[in-house]
Amino acid sequence: MPLLQEDIDEFLLYCQVVKQYSPNTVRNYRQTLTTCAKFFATQGVSQAEKLDKVIIMKFRQVLSERLSSRHTPMTPKAQSYFVVVLRTLLRYLIKQGRAVITPEVIELPKSRQRKIDYLSEPEILNLISTAINIKSKRISRVQKLRDKAIILTLFGSGLRLSELLELTKSQIQGSIDGQLMIRGKGGKVRTTFLAPMAITAIDEYLLARGKDDNKFLFVTSILRKIDAQNLTPEKGDLDPTTITKFRQLSRKTDYTRPLNPKSVQNLIRKYALYAGIDKHITPHTLRHSFATKILFEGGDIRSVQTLLGHSNIATTQIYTHITDTQIKDLHTKVFK
Repeated sequence: MPLLQEDIDEFLLYCQVVKQYSPNTVRNYRQTLTTCAKFFATQGVSQAEKLDKVIIMKFRQVLSERLSSRHTPMTPKAQSYFVVVLRTLLRYLIKQGRAVITPEVIELPKSRQRKIDYLSEPEILNLISTAINIKSKRISRVQKLRDKAIILTLFGSGLRLSELLELTKSQIQGSIDGQLMIRGKGGKVRTTFLAPMAITAIDEYLLARGKDDNKFLFVTSILRKIDAQNLTPEKGDLDPTTITKFRQLSRKTDYTRPLNPKSVQNLIRKYALYAGIDKHITPHTLRHSFATKILFEGGDIRSVQTLLGHSNIATTQIYTHITDTQIKDLHTKVFK
């Protein structure tokens, strides 16, 4: 009888090759199922057929008591993810003719209606202004233009962070009226659009960035524009440590790399802090802000679902607090 870890490896290969899940999804599945397998091993279970409701309930109890990276209890949503992935593995094994516990007997945690954090348009403009006007010798003009373009692209198109990082220069330069074809979760393709402000910001950024061999739209710091050999501490250009790094990098023919998710998360958090925005801001906050603005401007939930690439309308229902507010305003206006 196959061991559980072998089942997991086979399932992940199936997700990658047959289902064509994104590398991020496969990686998250691997981390989640490895955590499950490690706990099950402590309970003396190394084979999928030996999993039962009692052992799974013990695992869920551990999850409910587990602290997140912020040292707060794991949210019901995060706990649900473990259950969903485990049930997906079990469904796969049943398709392979394996006698494992029925996934449907493992109930999902009841999720609470969560409050959506979003930025108003003045807050978005404040964030952009901060990115452009921040005083720091460590941030080049190209970086500032890039960061402005990132903020406007996230806010003006509702892209997920992974989708933003996969954008290419040719994809942008070949678009008509800002129209983009995006391959989202599960390999699903959808059409979305760049706002005019985002298009202008991207054009300014690419012009300042100049020519390079990297196909990706958003990359790490562009040092090619700096004549590193002529920089000196005496001129007050940059600090000696930074100049040394620039000189080392200047010997390479190509030193631009695609941005990683952590870099984008950090830069948005940094600008929010400098802008004095007292909210927990992430790239996904800008996606929420995009959906919120559409609803405030008279859009409907179905339109938001399409633009965000949600397979299920239930996922988009998290934004109903906006329409609820509009209904209340309408009622107040009619019966004032």
